[in-house]
Amino acid sequence: MHYVTINDFNHWRIQARELLRRRISPADITWQAEKQTSLMLDSGEDFLSLAISYPNPAVPRDFFYLAKNVSCYRDESRWPLLYSMAWRLVFEDRNLLDFKTDEQVSRLLSMQKAVGRDIHKMEAFVRFRKIDKPFDWHKNDEPEKLTQNEEYFVSWFEPQHLILPSISPFFVKRFNNMHWSILTPDLCAHWNGKQLTFTEGESRSPTAKDDLENMWRVYYANIFNPARLKLKAMQSEMPKKYWVNLPEATLINELTRSAGKKVDNMLTNSIDK
Repeated sequence: MHYVTINDFNHWRIQARELLRRRISPADITWQAEKQTSLMLDSGEDFLSLAISYPNPAVPRDFFYLAKNVSCYRDESRWPLLYSMAWRLVFEDRNLLDFKTDEQVSRLLSMQKAVGRDIHKMEAFVRFRKIDKPFDWHKNDEPEKLTQNEEYFVSWFEPQHLILPSISPFFVKRFNNMHWSILTPDLCAHWNGKQLTFTEGESRSPTAKDDLENMWRVYYANIFNPARLKLKAMQSEMPKKYWVNLPEATLINELTRSAGKKVDNMLTNSIDK
């Protein structure tokens, strides 16, 4: 048995390639995250010392895209599952991903879809709040100093999966001129206008509130169309678990309660005209 320790997707990819080059079967590997410790690791054979019997294993390009997405899925079983699929693609059938009914292919696609939904929710529901001091959250030994005209923004989000490293470039591109931090229980991302850095996760959300929240409420109230209200569809797109982080969510109950009356008024005004 070979005990393989990994810390992220790139590390997994390197380890997987070396395992495939030595034709080490998925059944002969135990995968463990780097933070995990086990006495079993002391008895594990160093597989890199084994002879290489298949120098250039190659998997389809589509698999790399799939594997990178699945690597964000919050389940340690993703690593052995991905290696098992890589093994089958190399030594059994290069076109295996075309068989959607295959149990492993189906499971990987389901995991990829779940990660995609989580990314979509995070892109839609992250809300930044302006704070006076970023240093409470940044945790740098020598925190950057903001000039008089610079502002710092912070956001709290609880993603279902481990997507922050993958999604951070989206926020860098979208809020490139801002200094910000996105805090999650797993990891925190920080952008100072020049460099993206990561620190350990936070166990709680920031308590800061600012005028941006009032702007969100005013904007949401103005775009709310009572005639198109569909509660089930709205809650499907905006699940209640995200409401606590959305300033506009405090308006939802009031707006939905008054929707019927507003529609009646709209119809009356339309008839009168």
